[in-house]
Amino acid sequence: MSRSVALRTSKNTMMLLAGNLTRMAATFGFVLYSAASLGLEGFGKYSLALNLFELFLGLAATAVGILLTRDVARWPRRLNSLLTSAILLSLALATCAPVLMIAMGIGFGYAPDTIRALGIASLGLFPAVVCVLLEAVFVAKERAEFVTIGTALESGLRIGAGLVALQLGCGVLTLMTILVVSRFVQLVAYGFAMRGIVHFRWQLLRKPTWRFAMRWRVFAAENWLASIYMNLDVLILSWISGEAAVGLYSAAGKFVRLGSIFSRSFTTAVFPVMSRMFTQSPEAFHRFYQVSIRVMYTVAFPIVIGVTVMTDRIVALLYTDEYQNAGPVLRVLIWLVLIDFLNPFLSHVLFAQGRQHRSMHVAAISLCVNSVVCFLLVRNYGALGAAMGSVFGGLVAMCCYLTFAVPRQDVVATFTLAFRVLLAALGMGVAVFWMRNEFLVAIGLTSVVIYVALLFVVQAIRGEDIRFFKSILRARTAS
Repeated sequence: MSRSVALRTSKNTMMLLAGNLTRMAATFGFVLYSAASLGLEGFGKYSLALNLFELFLGLAATAVGILLTRDVARWPRRLNSLLTSAILLSLALATCAPVLMIAMGIGFGYAPDTIRALGIASLGLFPAVVCVLLEAVFVAKERAEFVTIGTALESGLRIGAGLVALQLGCGVLTLMTILVVSRFVQLVAYGFAMRGIVHFRWQLLRKPTWRFAMRWRVFAAENWLASIYMNLDVLILSWISGEAAVGLYSAAGKFVRLGSIFSRSFTTAVFPVMSRMFTQSPEAFHRFYQVSIRVMYTVAFPIVIGVTVMTDRIVALLYTDEYQNAGPVLRVLIWLVLIDFLNPFLSHVLFAQGRQHRSMHVAAISLCVNSVVCFLLVRNYGALGAAMGSVFGGLVAMCCYLTFAVPRQDVVATFTLAFRVLLAALGMGVAVFWMRNEFLVAIGLTSVVIYVALLFVVQAIRGEDIRFFKSILRARTAS
């Protein structure tokens, strides 16, 4: 990796990570407060409405944003026509969302106030989809600091106003209204930020717009399948077990999402770099994703093992007694951290290679497997069954992604490395188990020391990894 590439990747990853960390930390605190204030069923209604909002936002904008990032990185002079095409396409998709969201609420038998909350939330999709596309431009232009600022602004406004609303005794409908307002404020902020980067002007050209839509089709098919797959557990759970079960499941799921922010920030930041690297230097591209996978294993496994050992104490510390049954759900669901680290990155490796159809195949396989397994398990085990189905479907997807994205000669090495890292994490887990009732800071510091030492013992960390990170640090220092 060259010094300039390392610098850009480090900078954009850190900016996106900082924004996501700030948002997720604030959101997690708000989740804890709202879970206690709204109660199990009320929190389930809020989580369900928010989940469906995120689902339809992904359906309307995520695939368009990924394609826009890649195309702007490759053809920066076409930004005006590309962004115009992307906005029109995403807004057209968002227009269908309100009807579909309300129809789903009625069809699944949700409570009347849940359906009204879905109707309010659907209005926030219109500014939200444009924000996603402007973020794609910021990332493609390697100005991720604007994403960090906009994310912090939206989160701060939504969470601050939400806390006040909960203290005043307001409910889910007010929280959804705040969500809509905060998204409009974020859009205004992004509009001002865009003026400092490029002089955007609308450029609607029939042929470029048509070509953009044609390229989008495969991205959309993959993204829609993946989005439905990732939200299928909540949809099936809400249909079979109701909003209260969603509240229990979401209480565990919100904690799990904290572990995936590093991977998603890193993946978003490096995607334009990988897109250029694949065409300019296939060898560097191959080296880059090899080291990235190794880093993700190293970060994910200790989180998974540590939380598995400490689940009961974590749930008791964070939630009221009403959520005590979230412990077994979290113990299973925490394995999604490893899956969420790898799967989005591997899908973007395929995107950078121009093999997005392979990612679409993985999404289709995962959706079929998860829909059957999750339905059967939820019927018998409720929220715990939804967790087991999600993890199983994610593991199937991971195996498929590794098969398609990683050359055969590297697959064995990848699994060998994973096994070594897992051994080190299990050794750390034994130490955490014996210390599980001690002061949390002491547990954390001791587990880090033990884990790092065991990584060297099992040879999961090699000299080339240290040299890789030194090159990034040197590049940042030189700036």
